[in-house]
Amino acid sequence: MNRNFLIFGLVLLLPSLFAVDSALSIGPASWALSQESFWGTPIADFVFWIGLAHAGTLFSAILLVLGVRWQHRVAFLAELSTIAALGVAASFPLIHLGIPEAFYNMIPVGNARSMYVNVESPLVWDFVAIFVYGTVSVLYLLLHLFSIRNASLEKYRRPFAWILFPLVLWVHTIVSLDFAVTFVPGWQGAYFPLYFIFGALFSGVALVQILVELSHRRVRAVEDLLIAFSWALLAFWMWEANVKAVWHPELLIFGFLVPQLLWISKVREISVVRALVAISVMASLWWERIGLVQPENLDWTWVDLGLASFGIGAFCVAFALLRILLKKFFPQAFDEDVMESLRERVVSFERKKFWISVGVGTFAAGAFAVYFIWNAPAFPGVRMIPVLFPIGALCAGISLSLFAIAELWKTRVAVMCAVLLAVFAVAVGGLLYRGTDVSYTESLTTVESVNPALGTSKQATAELWNARCAACHGKDGNLNRKFVHEFYPLPQTLSLERLDSLGLDSLSKVVLEGRNYMRPFRGRVTDAEAFALVRYMRSLAVQKKGGAVP
Repeated sequence: MNRNFLIFGLVLLLPSLFAVDSALSIGPASWALSQESFWGTPIADFVFWIGLAHAGTLFSAILLVLGVRWQHRVAFLAELSTIAALGVAASFPLIHLGIPEAFYNMIPVGNARSMYVNVESPLVWDFVAIFVYGTVSVLYLLLHLFSIRNASLEKYRRPFAWILFPLVLWVHTIVSLDFAVTFVPGWQGAYFPLYFIFGALFSGVALVQILVELSHRRVRAVEDLLIAFSWALLAFWMWEANVKAVWHPELLIFGFLVPQLLWISKVREISVVRALVAISVMASLWWERIGLVQPENLDWTWVDLGLASFGIGAFCVAFALLRILLKKFFPQAFDEDVMESLRERVVSFERKKFWISVGVGTFAAGAFAVYFIWNAPAFPGVRMIPVLFPIGALCAGISLSLFAIAELWKTRVAVMCAVLLAVFAVAVGGLLYRGTDVSYTESLTTVESVNPALGTSKQATAELWNARCAACHGKDGNLNRKFVHEFYPLPQTLSLERLDSLGLDSLSKVVLEGRNYMRPFRGRVTDAEAFALVRYMRSLAVQKKGGAVP
């Protein structure tokens, strides 16, 4: 399985890197999107893959909390898929961001760098939620692996599961709020969190079903969950059809009707059919995300298809490498007899240490809220709630992990780990507080300054505008409100009157030197290109007023 998964993943991943390169170098102009919602394929892929990442938590944490004993048969497989899917999911917001190396701007550090960090931004929520969910999932996986060797650690798994259980619900609620807080009327609904959670669990179950089939095993309960979640999603799809007149018959066919084949016993006994049903579910839910993010009929580009290929290929490669690595260091996890014996363990619940960890997390979240409000007193504190619980869950998970380390390697080792962790956190915090010497962190290439009067061709200027400016100002110069509100609280509308009042020379200097929230472009565009961009911006403003382009 590992070898075939790795080869299949590399076949998809290597060619798709060209699409990723184009997406990063050209920006949003390289993929299909609309001026109304601006979000495109990267966000749709992000929502899809973050949903798949819920598989591990469902089968390992949620079912463990509920006392479902058969979850041991698929828990380890699902946990590995969670780590791989989270890594893939995290890459897509960075592609959408356009400047991946400036990701630290999404870390809510108040006004420490004299730069407003918008904690109301869905991108900030996503960054915190994904980082915490990924970190806690890795800690939970390590706890699971070491508990196979040392039975005394098993008593920490259920307390840890109680931390992961609400966290997984919180994470996809945050993802749903990414949509609900925007200006798009069709995305504003109180039912969105439940809708996203059920969709995530449905796709996660389908992924585990495929992995189970590829492992030449069978877990009938997973097949039953596929049927159950198909009916749950049908209710949401019917609600949208009735209330919003949004109807996608392909979702009904591949996401609901196809899973009903599992009711037929003779059909259900065929392994290929079970795998195809799961693939049908995953494909339908991916298409649902595409339709949700991009409801208009847009012209797809090869980059859109390349990003989809990148996601599948990167997941397969990451999943295969994780299995190869862990099979070398933790071979017991791949022994069926050992894993089945875990079902017979009767372990206690570390209540005292669990509540201590919860207290640590609560204190950390409260301290962050006080710190941020102190540094940004004008900020409405209630709006930072989406990031408070993940911060508390992270600190609670680390605290519980330190208790487990003390159980495994004595107290002094846990204390040493805590000290090293604190030093690391202070060092990272210092780097974030300091910021950088320049407001743009990309390695700049000095370009030769030429006479602005020479100008550049209209086509070259349009391509440069789409690559450098369209992300904020829009292809048509009409401002991508949905995007700029994620980072910039007071965007300026570049009307013809405003442009004429500022003047071409003054605006060219703004392009080169930067101003307020606009980053400087000197070193990335020439003087002539800056002047041409300003003239192109004015021509867009003239077109908006219905005039002839000079």
